[in-house]
Amino acid sequence: MENSRTNLTDHVNLVLPPRKNQSPMRERRAFPTKAISNIIPRKNKMESLKDNMMTISSDEFENNIMADAEEFSQAIQQQDCGTHKVPEDDFKAVAYKQEWNEVSKLPADYIRREDMEIKDVAMKHVLPFLPGKSLMKFRAVSNEWNHWIVCPLLAYQQSTSFQKLSGYFYQVVDVDFQSDPNFLSLDHSANGIPNPSLGFLPERIKVLSSSSGLLLCQGLESYYVCNPLTEDWKCIPPHQYYHGSDPAVIPAFDPQGNIESYFHLVVAVPLLDQPVVFFEIYSSQSNSWSRSSSECLELEDTTLVGGGLYMKGMAYWSTTSNGVLAFDVKNEVAAVLRVPIPPGRYGALTQVKDELSYVTVYNDCGDVFMLDIYGGMDMSLNHSVCINLGHKKSRQTLEEDPFIDNGTVLCSVLPCINSGDDIVVICTTERIYLYYLSGQKVETFMTPGQLNPKRRFIPYTNSLAAIHDLKN
Repeated sequence: MENSRTNLTDHVNLVLPPRKNQSPMRERRAFPTKAISNIIPRKNKMESLKDNMMTISSDEFENNIMADAEEFSQAIQQQDCGTHKVPEDDFKAVAYKQEWNEVSKLPADYIRREDMEIKDVAMKHVLPFLPGKSLMKFRAVSNEWNHWIVCPLLAYQQSTSFQKLSGYFYQVVDVDFQSDPNFLSLDHSANGIPNPSLGFLPERIKVLSSSSGLLLCQGLESYYVCNPLTEDWKCIPPHQYYHGSDPAVIPAFDPQGNIESYFHLVVAVPLLDQPVVFFEIYSSQSNSWSRSSSECLELEDTTLVGGGLYMKGMAYWSTTSNGVLAFDVKNEVAAVLRVPIPPGRYGALTQVKDELSYVTVYNDCGDVFMLDIYGGMDMSLNHSVCINLGHKKSRQTLEEDPFIDNGTVLCSVLPCINSGDDIVVICTTERIYLYYLSGQKVETFMTPGQLNPKRRFIPYTNSLAAIHDLKN
């Protein structure tokens, strides 16, 4: 009897195949050895039973059958999930793991699509496209929203998704840092910042330029990179070369695919009394400065205009000779783009149709202003636009205003980077105009004081971009 029972319960490492229509999520599992011995084809089972009946009595046979049944039942109960009911003529059914049970729980903040509500859709898919000030207001909606808005992941998503012009930092450029910066918001309810004078920085500063929500400022001896919305800032270590009192330096920050928020500072340094410009580059990843091997020998009898522009991996500076100095930050290659504009007319670098353009404006007569837009590889004149800004002034005002010459209104184009909308920003003595090229629509804002040639306007995007700690 003992030998027969041993043959019947040999240790077999077997996994029974699933049914043909079984769900792919069901997991195949091996039954305990004793349990498998009870799930065998009926023919083999009957032959084994016949052998047993020849050697054991009916009482012993019945006791063995009951013991095997109890072992099989216990084995099934020990499984941590459901099982199929085993049919009489089908022994291919196996235990499977349920799709949703205590063992396979997803993260607590994960919401399945079928369980999403409108508030969940707004939180995950709408908030990243809003300006930073609006997000700060929405922290009061609920604890869940507050937790998500202060999450670094949302800061990364918002900095890559929201790339629209929010306003301008403006400041009178002087050597003694006597003038504090201020902020002109294009939408006070959505694009404001808590401290327009940047008083959270350790010293008085001069605003130099910006890139994707990060602002570059200059102190008496140091550069500072800050986010004026979150008031995070870092002091940049000393550079190797003399950059001058009004340096041509641009922050190069690409948030897309850059979750560590690494950035560069690119400085175009002209040699004294030489028509040579070399480049010094700071990397936040290494927290160090280095001199580029590239030099520009094409700029003669010209100076660089501070407050350049960075877009698509390229740094750009305007020059007093109506040229544009371009520098590829990744490959460290410099070039000069000549803009064929009439002498005595100046413009500004701006983004039109997702490309770099050089735009000039002048008052033709009365309320009529002419926009000339240059672009392309050769910076040729793409098209001219005649617009009526409705700049109505009385004859007495025309005679008394020092910024109006023979009835012509002095005006200038402000630098602009704006993803999605093609905007040209025009500044006159009394107002700032936003002209939408695609819809030919004009929005008007009051100018912060009279037009001052020494006042510099820096375009800014209301972003949650993070500034991580720098290496020592």
